Amino acid sequence: MIDNLLENLLDNMDVGMIVVNNLGEISMFNEKSKTIFNLDMSKNKYLKEIIPSLNIEDIHGIEEYITKKHKDKIIIDNKVLNIHSIPIKKADIKSGYMLLIYDITELAELNNEINKERSTIRILNYTLEMAYDGIIVIDKDGIVTMINKSYTEFLEIDQDWAIGRHVTEVIENTRMHIVAKTRIQETAQLQKIKGRYMIATRIPVIENGELVAVIGKILFKNVKELDLLYNKIRNIEDEYKKYKGEFEHSNSASYCFDNLIGNSKSFTQAKKLAKKSAQTDSNVLLRGESGTGKELFAHAIHRASERAYANFVKVNCAAIPIDLLEAELFGYEGGSFTGARKEGKMGKFELANEGSIFLDEIGDMPLHMQAKLLRVLQEKEVERVGSTRTKKIDVRIIAATNRNLEEMIKEGTFREDLYYRLNVVTINIPPLRERPEDVEILSNYLTEKVSTKLNKKIKGLSKDAVHCLMNYKWEGGVRQLENVIERAINLVGYEKLIEPNHLPKEITESKYEFENISLNDIVNEAEKDAILKALIACNWNKSMVAKKLNISRTSLYEKIEKHRILI
Repeated sequence: MIDNLLENLLDNMDVGMIVVNNLGEISMFNEKSKTIFNLDMSKNKYLKEIIPSLNIEDIHGIEEYITKKHKDKIIIDNKVLNIHSIPIKKADIKSGYMLLIYDITELAELNNEINKERSTIRILNYTLEMAYDGIIVIDKDGIVTMINKSYTEFLEIDQDWAIGRHVTEVIENTRMHIVAKTRIQETAQLQKIKGRYMIATRIPVIENGELVAVIGKILFKNVKELDLLYNKIRNIEDEYKKYKGEFEHSNSASYCFDNLIGNSKSFTQAKKLAKKSAQTDSNVLLRGESGTGKELFAHAIHRASERAYANFVKVNCAAIPIDLLEAELFGYEGGSFTGARKEGKMGKFELANEGSIFLDEIGDMPLHMQAKLLRVLQEKEVERVGSTRTKKIDVRIIAATNRNLEEMIKEGTFREDLYYRLNVVTINIPPLRERPEDVEILSNYLTEKVSTKLNKKIKGLSKDAVHCLMNYKWEGGVRQLENVIERAINLVGYEKLIEPNHLPKEITESKYEFENISLNDIVNEAEKDAILKALIACNWNKSMVAKKLNISRTSLYEKIEKHRILI
């Protein structure tokens, strides 16, 4: 009965028990050890079978082995165990051992989790201490549970003193305890501390419907910091807007069809065809003499097309050096040639992707570049200089020329296949000399435009002045007419009409009337006229004007002031 009682007691223990003799043979084990090691008396006869790390030669030193080598724990079959040995003696002679096995797997896992939590808390505390912004945490009762060094330095208090005190004792004019009651977040609120205004945010932390904490954070310890930050951000935004504005200005269409002034039949037909072409994606070839307004037509076509939202990129093929034209059109990789940017550069075609590119003076493009351009038109892809990769593009080409491309094809200076690629829609823009009926409306338009630019108010053009302009053969086109109008506006008095005497002699072919004009007036008028002509010819470069007129810069400035010439 006692044996049965002892057996039941051992089997109900929550500790494993194994009895072995001096040879390591298992003579007895309880239910817990059976569960731990999955013991079977018919299979497991030796201790080394369940604890492989124990050698049979060490059996006599098992007590030392277990208590010292495995003092803390051993791991068997992913189970973490503590094992203690109790010697079994008969007449003071050891006959074996009773091993007590404690399964601490769950405890070890819990301990690992606790250690991880402790590590996380240490890192969090370190992070909070390193934070420049002041941070404080209170519990639901308003007691400070954490405050970082930055905040205590700002408040000029001891960190250890603050922990455990009510927040109202620590921070003047605080609302942290109010947020703990209302549970309503307060963001970027002004708070006065030590005579200075700061900006703070207070955030309630709620878990499972219960408030567990309120976190307070100083955003700016002084409102001046906010002003400084705002000014920095505003400066950055201003620079961005300036850059964006310059980029968009240089890569956008500035004119629309309303800016194409003229009612003559030939000009109206050109505008009508241009408007139709704007509704398609076909390439357009603009043909006309210099000064006919080819670039204005290109602007207008882009702005009226479905590509108006994208870039309008302008390229003057005659103005770019031949050896740089390929890199300018197609871009290049960094370091591909001497002087190239390290980061490389996007070409005009890539920049115009999904938009339009205006190739002015296309007749001046060298033959080897014509071949490369043809490939772009055929394959719809570009390859940067120095690169082995191609990039797909979607670009609408508007080309312009004042040259006879058909004659150039015969001479072998322009590729016939490229000509047919570009010449899908051809728009011939008539020169101004072939549409004299447009001179009056153009002159009035340009007079208003230039007077606004020069900020000079005049009445307009007299009938005689308009008659002179209409009877002149404008070899220089609209550009020449605009220069003449600008010259006249500089000569005419405020709120006066432009008269024939304000126009160049080659236009009026008239003579001065001497009856009511003194010699001094004639000399002054001639001097003013000469200075104005020189200024216009030299593109308003005063140093160049002084050199051409063979006078000093000082004398030129005196005469400009004397004649009240607007610069």
